[in-house]
This record gives sequence, C-alpha cells and structure tokens, in this order.
Amino acid sequence: MSRAYLCVSIDTESDKGRGWRSKKPMSFEGISDGVVKRLHPLFVRFGAKPTYLLSPEVLRDEGCVETFRKLELSCELGTHLHGEYAEPGASDPDVTKDFQRDYPPEVERQKLTYLTDLFIRAFGHQPQSFRAGRFGIGPASIGILESLGYAVESSVTPHMDWTSSGAPGLSFLDSPSQPYRPDPDEPGRPGSAAILEIPVTIRRRFLNALPGLGSRVDPRWLRPTRGTEKGLVRVAEDEIAAARRAHPNRPVILNAMFHNVEVVPGLSPYAHDEEGARGILDRLRALLSFAHRQAISVVGLGDVPEILGA
Repeated sequence: MSRAYLCVSIDTESDKGRGWRSKKPMSFEGISDGVVKRLHPLFVRFGAKPTYLLSPEVLRDEGCVETFRKLELSCELGTHLHGEYAEPGASDPDVTKDFQRDYPPEVERQKLTYLTDLFIRAFGHQPQSFRAGRFGIGPASIGILESLGYAVESSVTPHMDWTSSGAPGLSFLDSPSQPYRPDPDEPGRPGSAAILEIPVTIRRRFLNALPGLGSRVDPRWLRPTRGTEKGLVRVAEDEIAAARRAHPNRPVILNAMFHNVEVVPGLSPYAHDEEGARGILDRLRALLSFAHRQAISVVGLGDVPEILGA
C-alpha cells in the first residue's frame, strides 16, 4: 500500500476584514497572534511542517520577516501573489484586476520577479513553492515561475469553476487532484512543464454531477475554514482511497489550505468572533491528529518532488 503525505499550505497575508479588504492602516495581527501564538505551536505539537506562502506586504515588513526567520527551521516558506493592477488609461481607476491571469504577461513577470527578489533578500535563498491569489494562475504563469527557479506551483483547485467570480476562463473542473506536470499554457491540465503542480485537495459531491444544480454546490475542500471535524477528515480519507485505487504504488499527496488570518477573530470573513476562530483551529487539530494516527507525515510543498521522485 502506498504511503500518504499531508501538506498544509497557508496563504499568509496582512490583516483583512469583511469582504477580504485589507485593514487600514496595514496590520499583521494574523502573524503576531495567528501564526506565532495559535498556528505554529499546534504544528510543533504534532511534529508537522507547514508551508507559509508569504505575500509581498508580509515580505516588506521587517517585523514579519524576523518572525519567519525564527520559525524557518520548522516550516517551509514560499510565496503568494495577491495584488491589484489597473490598466494604463483606464477610465475608472478604481476598476482593477486582482486575478494574476488577467495581468499582461510583462506585468505578471515584473510582479513575480519583485516578489521573488523580496523573498531572497529576506531569507537568503530561493523560494521553492508558490500560489496565486484567488487561485488565479494564468497562461503565462508557469513559464515565468520556472524561469524564476520555482519547483512547485499550488493554485489549481480541482472541480472548481471561477468564471462566475469574475475570472473568465479560470476553470479547473477536469483538473487532476494528485500532483502532475502541468501544461505550460493551461495549468489545470497535465502537460510537459518542469514545475510540479500540487493541487489543493478537493473532492466532488454527488450533487456536483447534476446539471444546473451541481454548479451551485461547492465540492468538499480539505480546508478547515468551514464544516465539521469529521467531514474534514473524511475528505482526506476519500482522497487517499481514490488515489490508491487509481495508482496503487504511487505516494498519495494531500494538500490542505487556508489563510493565516482565519484563525484570529475579525481578521477575515470566516471568523467574526473567538468561537469561530477556535472552530477553525479545532478542525485543523483534528486533521493533524488524523495524520498522526495514520502515520501520515506532514511535509512542505517543496518536499513533494523528492517524495514522488519527480
């Protein structure tokens, strides 16, 4: 029986509020409290290695950088691009593009190069893993990431179609749920790229197969944001079983995701009070406990290529 591994990949950003709008002035309680006091002690307790994907504003803040320098030996650090772009000459300067796939290729390259350089200056080494904000990976992204030295990309969300969210063409309905080499121009499907795509673990529901109704029902995410502890563990169990049926001898990779700000009250749309924040932490604890019981190692995204021999 093949061995299973769990990645816990955390989009790590400045503090947000309702509607995911950044707090003003910018603040980082989601790191000083969310990561340092709530999340990382939980990972240490289980001997788990999380992957913190750091956005540009985090990398520009010396206090945040110093925090992650202290944690780096017990985690993986990668990058996360969440930004806005207003086209030159736009009639309405407030209309911006916040999906990475919507940037002109030269703008996307500039943003990714700047983000990568920020990381290297902060930590003295090349980041291995990346996720696009709002999962908005585009047709130019894979080539740019490869040229910048990345080994892993993790923006694909199987069974999800984001076109109704304002991202035309951003659909992963037929994407694999296990790691694969992506098509350089269409990251949601297998191809010949050198970089490894590690999709977020998402399982279809029965209702998703129904015409019309199915598109309005979210599939099951390996994400502690909502749901129950049993439901989250069931997603992991179902993905392991399905992956082993498809490829009995290949290691199974689970990829859970959420945001650092979700575990502190009032810093995201998901936890308005302490009870809500604790619920997210309790579901994460249940997933880590399940992994511990099943001898499922919690590894960084950047460890997966070696695990797969890829």
